[in-house]
Amino acid sequence: MKKEEAMHQSLRFTYFLIGTIAFSQGIMGLSDLAISYMQKDDYKQDPAQTQFFSTIISLPWIVKPFWGIMTDTVPLFGYRRKSYLIFFGVLGFFCWNLLADYGVENREFGLILLTVINICVAFCNVIGEALLVEYSGHSDDDTHQNDKASQNVTFFFGMRSTGTLVTAYSSGKLLQLFDKRYIFKITSIFPLILAGIAVFVKEKKYSKDEPEKDKIKTVESLKLFSKFVSQPVIYRPILLIMVFMSSPSISTAMFYFYTNVLQFGPDFIGELRLSYSICSILSAYLFNRFLRHVKFTKVFGYSTFVYCLVSCQTTLLVTRKNVKLGIPDRLFCFGDGVLNQVIGELNTMPVLVLACKMCPKNIEGTMYALLMSAINFGGMVSQELGALLTYYAGVTDDNFDNLARLIVICSFCTMLPLPFLGIINEDQMAKAREKHQYESLPKEEDEINVEQEVEEITDTKCANLQNEQLLI
Repeated sequence: MKKEEAMHQSLRFTYFLIGTIAFSQGIMGLSDLAISYMQKDDYKQDPAQTQFFSTIISLPWIVKPFWGIMTDTVPLFGYRRKSYLIFFGVLGFFCWNLLADYGVENREFGLILLTVINICVAFCNVIGEALLVEYSGHSDDDTHQNDKASQNVTFFFGMRSTGTLVTAYSSGKLLQLFDKRYIFKITSIFPLILAGIAVFVKEKKYSKDEPEKDKIKTVESLKLFSKFVSQPVIYRPILLIMVFMSSPSISTAMFYFYTNVLQFGPDFIGELRLSYSICSILSAYLFNRFLRHVKFTKVFGYSTFVYCLVSCQTTLLVTRKNVKLGIPDRLFCFGDGVLNQVIGELNTMPVLVLACKMCPKNIEGTMYALLMSAINFGGMVSQELGALLTYYAGVTDDNFDNLARLIVICSFCTMLPLPFLGIINEDQMAKAREKHQYESLPKEEDEINVEQEVEEITDTKCANLQNEQLLI
């Protein structure tokens, strides 16, 4: 009984930690608007330049497998999770303060600091996602495993959206009342809070005098990882996900259109972001409530097609036809943004759930980091393609003549992966995952007696049941 109670408490704290990591990542959006205005007003960048430099500072998210390998295989001060959370939380605190004091006036130093901040956030994100995948379980029942993966993914991204929701509106209001330097200093508090919570994480400490079989070996982990990923049933879906995420983005050009043409201030931009955050939470609920049992190809295919059509309606705004129809700019932006956000989140959620289900035991942190890295790499390509198309379309901070054409091109690019959905076979992926887990078992496992095996299975089922109860 005491063992079950201890396990239940451990699960609760683990979910609290996962939720804190996700919430902290979302709440750091408090500074996003300030950073956008810093690049526009202080660094004097045009839309293409801003989009290019935004890609540069997001590079740490591309090498997430490296962070995953570190946290899976290289303990820091004897710990795989808590020491990294403390270190990067404190480092993030100092970087935000340096950005406030010195980075606003100096573009090069500011971009370096933003890159380091992204390293801190990305590493903590990797740890949160590794814990997320570990507690998704690996049930023999595919439906049961799919439910847990869907619930945990929606929990993580729901908490992140909640953090974004808290800061979305306040970010615009604060930017009107205070200088951006003050906002950066406020943001610095959150990684420090995460580091403080990480101090209380109960985790096995790895020491040098432990038996060799109990240590996590980097080389062995890399071999398992490369063998698993080299299977066509695994790497083909990864490539498809990356291609999907590479659709050109025009978000930066639209930000300049909102602020320079429509004359929207930070307060209304904050209100828009608030509505987007609410939509993200709503989308997570809708997916978990109605779509988690639907096959990936069906949800992804239909949502991609609908998203393409919905995205094209933004051309009514940039061509000013909404005014002729009697629809005010602010009302149109709210309606258009809400619809795009809901469909876009429903389009992305099955990709994240699929990624979670692809991760086998023992390399879950590295594998999930690879999948998120593929998504982030696709996002980086999306930004670069968007910047390139923006440049060649002649869209600048005061010329938006070709913006409508750019929107249509980018919208239809989202449907390019649809003809290749047939390469995704969830049943074969499940078999590949189970095969990897069997092959990764150490030889000593054969000598474990039956009583130990029964106890381990019972503990796993108990943990999975409590996992579901916590989510409910």
